[in-house]
Amino acid sequence: MMSDADQYDAIRKRVEKRYKAKQELIIHIASYVATNIGLWWFFGNIGGQWWLPWVTLGWGIGVVVNFFDYYNKYGGGVERREAEIQREIEREKERLGLYEKPKNESRVRLSEDGELEEIVDEDDYTSQQKRRG
Repeated sequence: MMSDADQYDAIRKRVEKRYKAKQELIIHIASYVATNIGLWWFFGNIGGQWWLPWVTLGWGIGVVVNFFDYYNKYGGGVERREAEIQREIEREKERLGLYEKPKNESRVRLSEDGELEEIVDEDDYTSQQKRRG
């Protein structure tokens, strides 16, 4: 079992790694924007270059890839991926007959004042089912 200090160190390493990746993404975006503004301004004033849009497009694709990499490792993509994996595990267990979805066994009824209340007495539940037909 890990000591508190070991757990702290492990958590700190994960947080530092995520922080470093976020900083690198921010630096990448900022350098992309600043460099492209400078290139477009400079070459726009001296007559433009045919290659400039290709630089912007190519580097832009790199920025987008970097963003999605960060998103899928540390952002909302992590939760989505984990939820999808869990759904697939449950489907595979069902397919193999290893898992059966739990059935909702709670019995409720609508009370006189319109509130849902749990039926505790089995005879009460049976008589209610007979009334509903």
